Amino acid sequence: MVINVRSVLVSTACCAGVCAAVVLGGDSVRAVQRTPHTTLAIPGATNSAPSLVVLDRMVVAVWMALKDRAANVYAATSVDGGTTFSEPRRVNDRDGDASANNEQPPRAVISGPANARAITVVWSQRNEGPGRSRRDVVRVARSTDGGQTFSSARSIHDSGLSGARGWESLATGPGGTVHAVWLDGRDADRRIAEAMAQTGMAHKGQPPQDVYHGILTPDGRRVETVIATGVCFCCKTAVAVDAHGTVYAAWRHIFPGSMRDIAFAKSTDGGRHFDPLVRVSEDKWELNGCPEDGPSIAVDQAGVIHVAWATLVNEGEPQKAVFYATSRDGKMFSARARLPTAGITPGHPQLTLAADGSAAIVWDETVDTLRRVSLARVWSGRVIGPAEVLSGNESASNPVIARSGGDLIVAWTSRDDSAIRLRRLNMSR
Repeated sequence: MVINVRSVLVSTACCAGVCAAVVLGGDSVRAVQRTPHTTLAIPGATNSAPSLVVLDRMVVAVWMALKDRAANVYAATSVDGGTTFSEPRRVNDRDGDASANNEQPPRAVISGPANARAITVVWSQRNEGPGRSRRDVVRVARSTDGGQTFSSARSIHDSGLSGARGWESLATGPGGTVHAVWLDGRDADRRIAEAMAQTGMAHKGQPPQDVYHGILTPDGRRVETVIATGVCFCCKTAVAVDAHGTVYAAWRHIFPGSMRDIAFAKSTDGGRHFDPLVRVSEDKWELNGCPEDGPSIAVDQAGVIHVAWATLVNEGEPQKAVFYATSRDGKMFSARARLPTAGITPGHPQLTLAADGSAAIVWDETVDTLRRVSLARVWSGRVIGPAEVLSGNESASNPVIARSGGDLIVAWTSRDDSAIRLRRLNMSR
């Protein structure tokens, strides 16, 4: 059964369901073809925290649905580039074996040849118990029939580990290997005990966490690596893998002075060892807590690393802003470029690389009390034109973006009806 659920036009000025807008930016002109929204939702549930993944014409959307206090992961697939989607299927085999959190969305990847596509989904299952009784789990399930059915869930780590865990990201590498990155507090109790023994003082604040990388091979083997220790507690991670198998990871780190800036590390041996971390930008966001706003990362065919993130700036009074930077070697990043946000508290940026090589970045921001989703593009380090509002007059948050051929596909959480909204954009320069 193929559905295009509750599609609505984005503007009454659209003709035959498609609007054309021209945005000027210096000497460049881009035409934006707006298609109708598509809505994905489990009836009667609070639907939130979407993710998107694309391979050729196949698009997979995954999200959380909370109903009767039970949170579950759902997936819907498209084989026509995101024009229509299948009926949503529950991913987790045990009802309620998931947790809903916008900074911990379920993640998916597509791997395998065209005639044998596999969909892998990871998500968090949180246990809010204190101290050693807390045993959060990052779960994984796999589909080999286009998302119609999924395997029984298992953990991507030792299921007996204690501590907070999650904020996961996912990517595929050569040969169908799946790479996961997540935050892990398995050593928190030991570190707290050591600190108390040295200082005689009780631990205050969030428990220590590390950032881990895991390799999930097609035959089910798992290999874990610690990328860095002492990371920010609850900002989502980001991971990308290039055609050569080099793994790139980004996260929010705690630098000396409780500076919560973005860190990056890469592995040239498929994720078994990572180089020392690099600070993407000297933002110096001093905060004794977590901003719950992690980075996004992508790598182009030339090996250029693209990163987008939010941080605090001081311009008269402190305010958040969204930035973008690149690196050709993973050792030094360009000066940050500020995106043209228009509202207050912009954040949660996510990026993808458009067909012309530009970076397309989406984020959410509040304008006149309305939370909305906006998009901007960056070409050779220069922002192209003003930002475009994608979510219209509805309340929207936590967008994600992916590329399908020449189109961009954007999804977000609609706060108006607790649903997942998707839109395809055809953008030409």
